[in-house]
Amino acid sequence: LKKDGWMVGPKCQLLFWVPPASHKPFYRPRTAFVMPRGVELDLSCMAHGSRWQDCY
Repeated sequence: LKKDGWMVGPKCQLLFWVPPASHKPFYRPRTAFVMPRGVELDLSCMAHGSRWQDCY
């Protein structure tokens, strides 16, 4: 997770943006994030691809 909130991949490609209030649970720099068993993310309303700009 970069200081500006962007999670980046191994080749520095932008993967997703994390709001400032949610930065703390992410490890940095370059450590793996392991979610506890049973955690699910609801991505049904996630703005991605060409829809990312619909956030504003």
